[in-house]
Amino acid sequence: MSVGYTVLTPVATEPVSLSEVKRWLRVDFDDDDATIAGIIVDARRYAENILRKSLATQTIQAILEPEPVPTGPLSGPVGVPADSWRLAERPDVPLFGNALISLKIPMGPLQSLTTLEYQLTKMDNPEWTSLSATDPQGNVNYRIDQTNDPNRLYLFVILAATRYRLTYVTGYTVIPPDIRRTLMSLIGFWYQNREGQAVPNEIDMKFAGKRVFSL
Repeated sequence: MSVGYTVLTPVATEPVSLSEVKRWLRVDFDDDDATIAGIIVDARRYAENILRKSLATQTIQAILEPEPVPTGPLSGPVGVPADSWRLAERPDVPLFGNALISLKIPMGPLQSLTTLEYQLTKMDNPEWTSLSATDPQGNVNYRIDQTNDPNRLYLFVILAATRYRLTYVTGYTVIPPDIRRTLMSLIGFWYQNREGQAVPNEIDMKFAGKRVFSL
């Protein structure tokens, strides 16, 4: 899947505060406040690039291009009942088992979805069309699964679309303790080493251990 995203509304409140970082660094003076504040922003962005996660609340617009469906002769359902009603009544079918397409949401964790749009396959009509959560009859068009990492959006409607555009609010409201400690270690390293030294491999590996690997 091809993925591209833009930050529409940047982070307003960093995941760790200046006062918290100063206590971590054992800095009891104010002369370096601006320097430390800048390091906090840089460290958060550095960590997000490795983690592929948002460490603080921000609004993102992502464009997703799913891989095209393989072409070939139709063979029908394999290993499952052909009757969709029988399939839906099976107790072992997961909640999203009848979804027509699944989209992995980049830079989670997702807080709320603002809009879901799709682009038709017509090359002379590049306009985006919004898709509501339900159709006029009250049938669900899509659902969001926030239990997976990355979060996923499941579509239950047939669309002649090649691209999808999601606008959403994302980011941890409280970052996990292990990521917080690693972030503080990175801030401390950059505060003590201002000559462009490479980030220690140990810090990178700790971030990489919490990374989202597939989108």
